[in-house]
Amino acid sequence: MIIEGRMADRDTESPRSDSTRSTSHQPSQKARRSIVTSSRAMPPRDAILDTVDAYFRYCHMQPLWLFDTDEDLSSIEDCHDEVIFSLLALTLCHSKHPFFKGRLEQLSGQYAQLAREHIMLRIAQGKVTLATVQSLCMLALANFHANDVHLAALHLNIAVTFSKCVGLDVELTPSELSPAAEARRRVFWSLHLLERMYGQSVCELTILQDFEHPQYVPLQPDLRKRSNVLPPRMPQENVRGEEPERTGIWAHTVPLGTLWQQVRTYVMQCAHTNSEPPWSVESGYAVICAHLMNLETRMPTYHRWDSARFRDRTDRELQNRGYWSPWLYLQFMYHAIHSVLNHPFLYSARPQQSAQLAVPNTFWKTSSELAFIHATWIVRLIDMVREKAYRVSDPFIGQCTAVAATIHIYFCRAADRQIREAAQVKLETCTLFLAELAELWPSCRLLHDTLRALIHSAFTSGNSDQQPEPSRRTVSINTRLMWKILQYDFDGKDLGASNHDLFHRSFCRGDADNAAGHGDHTVEMQISHTPPTTEVDMSNGQALPPYSDHHSTGPNTQQTGLQQERQLVDEDIHGVSNTNADADANVAARTPIPMMYAPFPKAPTAPWAMPSNAPVIDMTYDPFYQFQDLGSPADGAWEVGNL
Repeated sequence: MIIEGRMADRDTESPRSDSTRSTSHQPSQKARRSIVTSSRAMPPRDAILDTVDAYFRYCHMQPLWLFDTDEDLSSIEDCHDEVIFSLLALTLCHSKHPFFKGRLEQLSGQYAQLAREHIMLRIAQGKVTLATVQSLCMLALANFHANDVHLAALHLNIAVTFSKCVGLDVELTPSELSPAAEARRRVFWSLHLLERMYGQSVCELTILQDFEHPQYVPLQPDLRKRSNVLPPRMPQENVRGEEPERTGIWAHTVPLGTLWQQVRTYVMQCAHTNSEPPWSVESGYAVICAHLMNLETRMPTYHRWDSARFRDRTDRELQNRGYWSPWLYLQFMYHAIHSVLNHPFLYSARPQQSAQLAVPNTFWKTSSELAFIHATWIVRLIDMVREKAYRVSDPFIGQCTAVAATIHIYFCRAADRQIREAAQVKLETCTLFLAELAELWPSCRLLHDTLRALIHSAFTSGNSDQQPEPSRRTVSINTRLMWKILQYDFDGKDLGASNHDLFHRSFCRGDADNAAGHGDHTVEMQISHTPPTTEVDMSNGQALPPYSDHHSTGPNTQQTGLQQERQLVDEDIHGVSNTNADADANVAARTPIPMMYAPFPKAPTAPWAMPSNAPVIDMTYDPFYQFQDLGSPADGAWEVGNL
C-alpha cells in the first residue's frame, strides 16, 4: 500500500470509493464522465506494474524521493488514480511493455492530462492528501520533461502551496522516525529540490525605493537573519548495497540543487540587468563560488570521485541506481555550475555594458581556463557513462551537456591546431549524446535542436570559399539561441507552444512579443590574436585527463541511427568542402581524430580576444604544482577540478 495510506490522518475510505459515494461534494455529471473515461484509459495491471518497476529503477531518487520502497506501490488497487496516472506520465519513456509500444509520447501526454483532471477534482471536493502532493510532484516533473512548462509551473506552485498550508515545511517532532513522518519529509525535500531546479524566478518590485519607476530585482536572502522555525529534517536514507556509514548521497543533491537556483538567477541578471562585475566581492559570481567551495568541503570523502571510482565498478554494483544516479547528478551539476559561471558568452554578449565592463586579463584568463576544464570534465563523464553502458535517467544531464557543448564551440576556433581538433571531438561527443537523450525526452529534443541551430549559425555565418577553414578565427554566436540554452529555467517569460494547453489564445502574447527580450542578434568574436606560446612540461602535473586514449566502446556508440547526426555536426563545424585541388586535403583535415581528447603541448587559454582588452596571455608554469603529490593516483590538474 502506498506509504501515505499508512498515515494516521489518511481518509479511512477506499480511494476508489471517493468517486461513487454520495456526499455534499458529489461530482458533477461532467466529472463523473471524466472518471468513467479515465477508468477505460487505465492500462492493464501488468503494464502498470511494469511502469512501477521502471519508476523505482529509473526515477526513484533520480532526483525525486517520494516513496520509500517498491512496497509503497505494491498494491495498485489501493493507490489513488492520480498517483497512477502521474507515475505513468513520468515513467512511460522507460517502459518496455508491449502495451505502450509505438505510442509512448502520445500516451504520456494523455496520462498527464488524466492525472491533472483527477487532482483538480480532488481539490474541488476538498479531499487533498499527501498522495495528491506526491502526484503533483511527479506530474510537474513529467511536464518539464515534455516541455509543458506552464503546466509544470502551475502544478509545482499548487504543490508548494499545499505543503505550506498543511505544515509540511515545518518540523514539529525531529525525533520521530515513523513511516508517516519520514514520508512527509521525503515529499517536502523532493518538492524543495524540484522548485529550486525548475521553479519560476522570484523577483521583488522596487516600488518602495522608486515609486514612479519600479523595477524587478531578484530576491537575495539575508543569511544573517534566521528564523527559529525549523524545516523538516532530512529523511533517513539507507541505500541497498552500501555500508550504513557510507549512505546519504541523495542528501547532498539537495544543497547543490539549491545552488543551481542561484546560478539561474545569476544568468538572468547577466541577461537583463546591470549586475556587479563577476570579480566584485558583492557579485553573484563570488557568492556562488563561495557556496560551491563550502559544499565541496562538506562532501564526504567516500562520495568523491577518487573514492567512488565509478569506472572500476562492476555492472552488478552499478545496478544500485539509488546511489549511482544521484552520484552522477552531483558530478554533472558540479561541473555545469563551474561551466555556466565561467561561460565566455556571459562576459562578451552585453553590448550595453561594453564601455563599463573592461574585463581584467587575470579574470578572463582564469575563467576561460575554468570553463575549458569543467566543460572537458562533462565530456569525460559522458564518455565514462557510455563506456559503462549506464542508462541516464535524468534529463537534467542533457542540460549540462548542452552547456558544455556551447563552451567547446569557442575552442573549435582556437589558434592551436591540437586544441581546435580536440574541441571539435568534444563538441561532437556532446551533440551525439544529447541526440541519444532526445530520443527519450522532448525537453532534451528541444535542447538538441537549439544546439544544432547554434552550431550551424556559429560556423556557417560569413563563410566563403575564398577563406579556408584553418584560417578562420571568427565565431558568430546567435544570442537568442545561446540564451535559450543558458536560461533553460522555465521562468514563464518564453511562452512556447505548450501554453495553448493551459491558456486561451486571447490571453497569450504572440511569438513575436515573446521573443522581443532576446532577438536574433549575433555576436561575432574575431580571433585575430595569436598569444605567445610557452611549452609546458607535462611532468609538472598538467597532465591530460585519464581515460583519454580511446573512444568509448559502449553499445550506445555503435548506434547506426546517430551516423547522420555525426555527419551533420562535422559539416557544421568545418563548413562545406571546397571543390578545388585541395579538396582531398580538406577532407583529411575534417576527419575526426581517433581520441576523445587530443593532446596539446600547452595548457589551454581563451582563443578569442575581448573587445577593448589587452592580449590574452597563455598559462605558464604554475608554482603551486610543486605541492602536489605526483606519486599519488591523482591525475594532476584534471583531478584538481573535480568533486
